[in-house]
Amino acid sequence: MAKKNKSIWSPWSLFALATVLLAAGWLMKPFPILIFVGFAPLFALLDYARDSKNPWNRFELILLALTISYFAASFFDFQLIIFVLVQSIAFTLAFVGYSFAYQNIGSRLGKFTVIFFWLGLEFVFLNIPWREQTLFLADSLNLVPDWINWTHHTGYLGVSLWILSVNLVFYLSFFHKGTFNLYLFILAMVLIAIPIVLSYQMDTIGVNRAQMISFYASESNILQEKSTGELVARTAAWVSVLIILLSFVKNQTKKK
Repeated sequence: MAKKNKSIWSPWSLFALATVLLAAGWLMKPFPILIFVGFAPLFALLDYARDSKNPWNRFELILLALTISYFAASFFDFQLIIFVLVQSIAFTLAFVGYSFAYQNIGSRLGKFTVIFFWLGLEFVFLNIPWREQTLFLADSLNLVPDWINWTHHTGYLGVSLWILSVNLVFYLSFFHKGTFNLYLFILAMVLIAIPIVLSYQMDTIGVNRAQMISFYASESNILQEKSTGELVARTAAWVSVLIILLSFVKNQTKKK
């Protein structure tokens, strides 16, 4: 029997909130603070999908929210609408993948799995010919490079991990179990502040989008060199593969 969701937020209100926050986060690039909270309502929407008898329920709202936000990120350029749709569908699969894995592996599988899938998909997009048209989540912070000087340790897509991790904590503080958790809210604020403060203390300049794209687009970089780039996203991609494989094994075992 599916559990009853105790959230005071309806699916449509979560969709509207996520759409507004994400679109504003992309459009307010000089101060993109809202991007750190825009995914929290989508994590909450995932509770409705996960707890529903129909495992595909509510994913259309996640898809629509991502489509509108990516369209805003492209500054409503209709020439990029195909890339917007492709990306939106692809990254909705990060949420679908979590739901599938949850149905087969069980409640021990946390929502951090969504982050693994998302980063894994970004790594896939980085390694295909359309990488230059791809909007990576880290791009939302490309006008505040002083915030991300630490990316020479994690790779450019480490910024995506930072953004999604903070969003997950905001979800836990605002939407999880239908109550507000002050301690988790403070933790989320600290997780935003610490990387920024550390970044301003660094003398080095972080990896930017152009450098990442140039490195992966260049044929002069041998495979061994590319295998050491974007540590965070590459690791997430391998973890995602393992989770999916385990989910399929569990699924087939249940059928026997």
